[in-house]
Amino acid sequence: MEEAKTLYTDTVSGHEGKGFITINGKNREAFELSKFSAEVELTVSEKRMLGHRFTQHKVTGAKGTGSMTMFHMNSEMLNYARKYLKTGGFTGFTMLVIQDDEGSTVGSQEVAYYGVVPAKLPGSYLDDSSDDGQTFDTDFTYDNFEVLKSFDTPANFGFVK
Repeated sequence: MEEAKTLYTDTVSGHEGKGFITINGKNREAFELSKFSAEVELTVSEKRMLGHRFTQHKVTGAKGTGSMTMFHMNSEMLNYARKYLKTGGFTGFTMLVIQDDEGSTVGSQEVAYYGVVPAKLPGSYLDDSSDDGQTFDTDFTYDNFEVLKSFDTPANFGFVK
């Protein structure tokens, strides 16, 4: 049996995927999404216990953070901000992110992020120095997530799934 090594063909291309957004109960593909990254930041407490010279660590919580870049081509988020200013209610929205590279044997991963709250929402942009599509960047937080589908083990690893 050949040694199990990571094959470049099993890495997942950043171009291969989709995002979906749910705002006010309406689901749609986030076709204007250009870049998306979400992380789970662990809250770690540390304490040097009696009789130990080495500091020990314990995970005591977690926080969801991320960033995204979107093409500025709809007013949905601006209207969401306006609704908040009028009503005081901002519940966040849901993002479903699917990574799926047909050229990889690891299959796809689907993750839903709940309670997504962007730090900034797009207003209006004008720029006479660029012919490129306008984008906006924002960091965000989220309150919870669920892994709906996980990547598989690469085919050449030979592990039982």
